[in-house]
Amino acid sequence: MKAPFRLLLLAGLAGVSLAELVHAQGTTPVVLTADTAPASVRPALTRDETALADPVREALRTLPQAKKRFLAGLPSGDQFLLSVRVIATDTSFRQVSARVLGWHGNTVQALLLPDASGSASAAEPVPVSFPETAVVDWTLLRASGRQEGNYVGRYIDTSRQMENLPFR
Repeated sequence: MKAPFRLLLLAGLAGVSLAELVHAQGTTPVVLTADTAPASVRPALTRDETALADPVREALRTLPQAKKRFLAGLPSGDQFLLSVRVIATDTSFRQVSARVLGWHGNTVQALLLPDASGSASAAEPVPVSFPETAVVDWTLLRASGRQEGNYVGRYIDTSRQMENLPFR
């Protein structure tokens, strides 16, 4: 698919103007995979992969079935989100959510969602395309608010809660 056509398609699906897409394209974050991570980021990536090995393994084990459900079509109002890592600085990365728009073979077309922290660096969703190997976690967010998946997210939330428990 040619790049201008892909931009128009994403613009229509996302409900954003072509001007916004062209502006966002110039600042598209780099989605990391273990194979494409720069050498300066690999130590941080290795630490994160070691710390989150079990929940990531479970997320990746269940991803093919979740992908089939997405490709079969989701009910109106449901969203399929993938967690990926993007380069934050020369030596670090951050994990972000991407709302899946399409899945063609092993390539995902998605919108990277703005940080929940409300930082001004990414106020609008940014269209990206990345290999399935970049996925760290998945979440099926139902219109009712119920979630499926989110293995890494729940693990991180539980770990933070445990850290904040008072000693007796």
